[in-house]
Amino acid sequence: MIRLVYFSIFAISLLFISSPNDSVPLDPDQKVYQVGEIFTEEFIKIDFPEKALVRTESRKRWRAVPLKDRPWLAIWRKLDRVGEETLGTKALEAVFAGTTPEKFTIYQTEILRWSKEDISGGNPLQLYFFLLRKGDSAYTFYIAFYKERQDLKDWFSDPNRYLKP
Repeated sequence: MIRLVYFSIFAISLLFISSPNDSVPLDPDQKVYQVGEIFTEEFIKIDFPEKALVRTESRKRWRAVPLKDRPWLAIWRKLDRVGEETLGTKALEAVFAGTTPEKFTIYQTEILRWSKEDISGGNPLQLYFFLLRKGDSAYTFYIAFYKERQDLKDWFSDPNRYLKP
């Protein structure tokens, strides 16, 4: 019996000694953004209505979710090739059938915005999709949030929120 106790203590000690203390590193592809902290990339900027976790899903695609509740989601991507936004526009016209995008120009950036209401899991959602083009660069933004949240509608519908002056 005593041998079993000493063997158990020895085995547990061996596990702690042999496993490195930093075996679970922080994910370098994630960052928590506080309210007022701004994500920037080329001519775009994004600030969030509340504390959010931003995950880099590839070197040109990001996703943000709030850390409290889950009333919204934002996904943005840099388009790689010249003309890719034309193909994307055609796909969007199919998804947002019967609607023409709103068009803006702010800070020499052309902005197209589609909006749509949808239901997901029984929850009424408001969807926005932005295409931002400036020079040879273009980004897409997909934003979904609970339709009843007027504060989020005001926050995410403002195209100035996505552009550096």
